[in-house]
Amino acid sequence: MIYTPLISRYDGSLQSDDTTWTGVAYIHDGHVAGSAVLLASGLQLLTVAHVVDALDPAESEVIFDTAEGAVTRHVQSMVSYPGSLLSSDGIWNDLALVTLDQAAPVTAERYDLYTDRDEVGQNVELVGYGQAQNIYGQQLSGVPTSRRAGENIVDALGSGLASFGWQGSLADQLIFDYDDGTSAHDALGTLLGDVQRGVGGAEAMITPGDSGGGLFINQDGKWLLAGVNSSVTRLAETDISSGADGSVGDIGLASRVSSYRDWIETSTGQAQTPLPQSDTPPPTADVPLEVAEGQGTWFQVQLSRSATEQATVDFCTRDGTAIAGQDYIPTSGTLTFAEGQQWAKIWVQTLADDLLEGDEIFYLVLSNPHGASFVAGRTELTAMRTIVDDPTLTGVTQLAPALFG
Repeated sequence: MIYTPLISRYDGSLQSDDTTWTGVAYIHDGHVAGSAVLLASGLQLLTVAHVVDALDPAESEVIFDTAEGAVTRHVQSMVSYPGSLLSSDGIWNDLALVTLDQAAPVTAERYDLYTDRDEVGQNVELVGYGQAQNIYGQQLSGVPTSRRAGENIVDALGSGLASFGWQGSLADQLIFDYDDGTSAHDALGTLLGDVQRGVGGAEAMITPGDSGGGLFINQDGKWLLAGVNSSVTRLAETDISSGADGSVGDIGLASRVSSYRDWIETSTGQAQTPLPQSDTPPPTADVPLEVAEGQGTWFQVQLSRSATEQATVDFCTRDGTAIAGQDYIPTSGTLTFAEGQQWAKIWVQTLADDLLEGDEIFYLVLSNPHGASFVAGRTELTAMRTIVDDPTLTGVTQLAPALFG
């Protein structure tokens, strides 16, 4: 089985307009290019490791095509998932995270993750900056690189193909083929002995440049990121063109986002597990009430006395005039006090941007206490922070070591 970079797209008619899929971006360093998908944090994007490994971090930038035009952000850092590998033998953990120097433009969509494990059989939308090609894998001349989208169906997990020589982190891969409505080109149907003709002639496949683009599932009217497009391989028995890698009959692969949820949410600061302390809490006067735009800030959660048994409380951020994913990274989790512990810090990262907004506020909310209680019938507690605007518009988000270290 030969793995190649993303190869085939049905035709040029699937081009996205400037108002849809605006959070799927183009990433490049002037030599290597790919796609990436903006997360709910507003600061980080998911892409694939084999794109990040080929990019020069110092020269890389991300371009968002929006209704207001193209907006460029510089890259602060890039990191591949531990153990990622793409080779002629197989694909392992092909996923990476890109952090911007400022929040993405407000006109770029932020995408939540698809966390269910029922992707197989679902209709999906493939989105990225792949080349426009015909069904024979031939690039269409005169068609510029642009964001394109098209429909497909998740036919299987990679683990279903282990008996055919596939190797890699197979349970963490979503597999789809490029059908044209005929059994002759039903690649996965041929392999698995199950007719799966997909959406026929309307079906799309990923192409060069789509690496790192998104595979989306619509859940209750909302598009959620379920996979990050990785690669394509040929199946000679069903490929419509034996002379080209990439045509009807090929098989595509995406890294399964639900398998990497913990890594993604922890790495982006959207989920955290604070460390409670048993020493003397900091005095109230030391707790910050304001934070400079682009800096991290913290909230102090404190019991009236040291815990005599395990106590837990849930926490999450809530918008005020500041908006999650634009002005700060939303975060949530459960704080657990063991016996003898009394206080903890919960961190929130604010985001630098290029807008004059004035000072803005957001909240941390505590709820659902167990082993301890709130005062006098309260069902939740809230605390407020003020983000002090940066009028120079040149700030860079400084990631708080306590949250991102």
